[in-house]
Amino acid sequence: MKKDLNYFNQRKAKYETMSIIGYISSGLCFILWVPIGASTRGAAIPVLVIGFLGGGILSGYARSQFKRISNEFKTIFLPDEIQRIYPDCTYDVASGFHEEEIFKSKVLKKQDRYYSEDLMIGKYEGVSFKSADVKIQDVRSSGKSTTVVTTFLGRVYKFDFNKRFKSNILVNQPKFFDNIFGWNKIKTESVKFNSELSIFSDNEHDAFYILTPHFMERLLILDRKYQDKISFSFLNSQLYIAINTGIDTFDLKMFKPLDLTIIDVYKKQLADIKDFVHQLNLEKNIFKA
Repeated sequence: MKKDLNYFNQRKAKYETMSIIGYISSGLCFILWVPIGASTRGAAIPVLVIGFLGGGILSGYARSQFKRISNEFKTIFLPDEIQRIYPDCTYDVASGFHEEEIFKSKVLKKQDRYYSEDLMIGKYEGVSFKSADVKIQDVRSSGKSTTVVTTFLGRVYKFDFNKRFKSNILVNQPKFFDNIFGWNKIKTESVKFNSELSIFSDNEHDAFYILTPHFMERLLILDRKYQDKISFSFLNSQLYIAINTGIDTFDLKMFKPLDLTIIDVYKKQLADIKDFVHQLNLEKNIFKA
């Protein structure tokens, strides 16, 4: 069968329907547990248990199959769009950043669970880049119950340079870290910048070779564009940027229309790399040693 939009829409609708049925089954059985269980003196409890668990299994299966269809869709449609914008860029739906690299970059906090996918590797205006979705979860236990909290879900970008930075720097939202393993917290002369972003560095004096007033203004522009959900890490010869969007960047969304407008959405999301390069003047190497 030809895998066009009609093919994916049919399967998308199938798993959306299965998900709805599963949620309704679990919800009804949960609501009716006490009244029906009491009125039947417990005789209906096994049926309610089966309905509750069965609904959960069905909705879980539907979500996993929807993810599989989403990955298949991305594999067919996304590479061509990437190639049009970033020629020679490679894309792998199943690969991502290694966990160790992300946490060593200090751009994100380490938690219990880590996932990464939708890896892009390429070059734009002489600047090598790598980009992938990252999901980080914290497993919290109170002794009686366990809760899984997603602390980061979004896109991470890495830009490589031929020379090392004069100092290592982390620029993040206030209170992201109380301390950075011996790094010093830096205050700039800009009260506005200090109130909106926090800076840590292993070399306060050399940090200002990077943090010029003009460059800090560009960081603020990006911070506002991404609504205070962005962080930056200048480490050795790499710049890492993490944006906590709360979504899987290129995935299909349940109960959202699927048509050719998604290609425009892809183009807009892919344009972030160009935006970073131009906003931060990365192609000019203005803050390199």
